[in-house]
Amino acid sequence: MKTQNSVQLIGYLGQDPEIRTAVNGSRLARFTVATDYFRRLKDGTVVKKVTWHRILAWDFLAEKVPGNFIKGSHVMVKGEIRHRRFKNKAGEIKSITEVRASELLNLDR
Repeated sequence: MKTQNSVQLIGYLGQDPEIRTAVNGSRLARFTVATDYFRRLKDGTVVKKVTWHRILAWDFLAEKVPGNFIKGSHVMVKGEIRHRRFKNKAGEIKSITEVRASELLNLDR
């Protein structure tokens, strides 16, 4: 049976994207997207829960981010989930989960 690593998120940008150029000349756009859901507690009150997702967009996708995506934009992101580990400056091993975007769409337009 085949497997698939695919995710689609619809949410809001948490901050203006950070655009960088890698050593090899590739462009990188990094930003976060907030998604939310509502949960009803036993006493009947409704609580809003927010999840933040780290998004990476490379090359041609990174080129379309400046000007089209700003803080608060309603966006759709399709891509694959990536996990990575690294050592921080204190020597501690950190683990993060990111979405490597394959498709970006600004839903405000």
